[in-house]
Amino acid sequence: MPISRLLLFCGVTLWGCGSQAPAAASPQSQGTQQVKLQTLARAPGVAIRLPAKGGVPQLYRLPRLTEITGVLRGKLPAVERVVGVDPESEFLFVATAKHELLAVDLGSGRVDTVATGIVQAALGPDGTLYAVDGQRRVISLSRRTRFAWPQPLTGVPRDLFGSTDQRLVGVLPQDPPRLFTAAADQPPAVRPIAAGGDVAATRWGDLVAVASDSGVALYDPIGRREPAFVRLPDQPRALAFSPSGHRIYIARRNVPGLAVIDRYERRELDGVALPGPAAALRLDPLGRWLLARPTVGDSAWIVDLPIKRHTGAVPTAWHPDLPAISPDGMLVYRRGNDVVAVRPDSLTEMGRVERSAGDLWVLSSWLPRGSPASSVTTAAAADSVGAEGPLYVQVSTSQNPDWSGRLAEDLTRAGLAARVLPPQQPDDGYRVVLGPYATRAQAEAIGRRLGRPFWIYQPGQ
Repeated sequence: MPISRLLLFCGVTLWGCGSQAPAAASPQSQGTQQVKLQTLARAPGVAIRLPAKGGVPQLYRLPRLTEITGVLRGKLPAVERVVGVDPESEFLFVATAKHELLAVDLGSGRVDTVATGIVQAALGPDGTLYAVDGQRRVISLSRRTRFAWPQPLTGVPRDLFGSTDQRLVGVLPQDPPRLFTAAADQPPAVRPIAAGGDVAATRWGDLVAVASDSGVALYDPIGRREPAFVRLPDQPRALAFSPSGHRIYIARRNVPGLAVIDRYERRELDGVALPGPAAALRLDPLGRWLLARPTVGDSAWIVDLPIKRHTGAVPTAWHPDLPAISPDGMLVYRRGNDVVAVRPDSLTEMGRVERSAGDLWVLSSWLPRGSPASSVTTAAAADSVGAEGPLYVQVSTSQNPDWSGRLAEDLTRAGLAARVLPPQQPDDGYRVVLGPYATRAQAEAIGRRLGRPFWIYQPGQ
């Protein structure tokens, strides 16, 4: 189990990252929101380089992209795409050109075949890996245990997402398209959805957004809420949820800039101006930065979400792995034949790996056991809080008690012991928390499993 990664801090406005709920509207402004600065934990970051022609992966410490030798072992074949990394179990999951799904134990270097003949794969929020083969059969891998589901899906999914409670959510490309929810111990539940284009899901898989000709349809995969539709003045092209799942960012087909939808209020909010229409979106793991791909040319626009402002651009080709924002907040992208890491606010170069643009890259908060970064961050965590307990894992703060209550209910339905702490001071908000826990180690262990931004809250501190 990797040790604590909560240690480098950056001030982030939670409105921008989606963890800040909307405040109640005031008479002076229709729908304006109170913005409250919070401090979110930035995790130390590493970059894993997978040779395009196969071979032993290489590890680099961010932000300098300093190579760490002698840590990664195990030779890989040529990799077609990366499915994901689970830092807790220390597994990297990749798919090969021969449609094999491989699990790489980052600690030991062992490479195992999870499934063959796969057509889709996804990594769930709890680290469970799902694979669907050409015969519609599902294979899952959880805590190093492989399981072949007894019932196949009703079709080969076009989109696939892991959800809470080891559920699988996806879209079948039928006419009309169908949304399915499946689990290993029950047959898939399937229902028709609005015909459309891009599909996105929250990190927890508790809400699916589907772009249509005139707006965005919202679906609860297990049917706890009725579907909703948010109409937009221009056709949506690409969708991306904020890390908390509170907001949906939408690239429009003909209009420059982004539209923004509040998933709870089910309405469009103020958008984000861009130089032109965008074709694809990619978000920072903590929601501070958004990257947008323009419809023309090879570049990435950089958006500072707390202030809703386009702050710069870098010339780069857009691939499934890069450009991306790393867990420590660096922008990593291909520049010519090299891969570089820069600060997204100033574009100051922090590190570079020459002649590496042809390889695949994975950005992760995983840290090798016993690395210097691990010991440094552990000391920083110990210094960040005084006496132990009671401690809470806080996932949101809002001036709106109704919104906080709904979020706590959603977390409770997902199997988490959530509650709302009322304000202690006049300028405090309603905190949605998990806990309490007696020690910081216990609180951090729960927080790391959330798959969403969190911070540790101790009353009175």
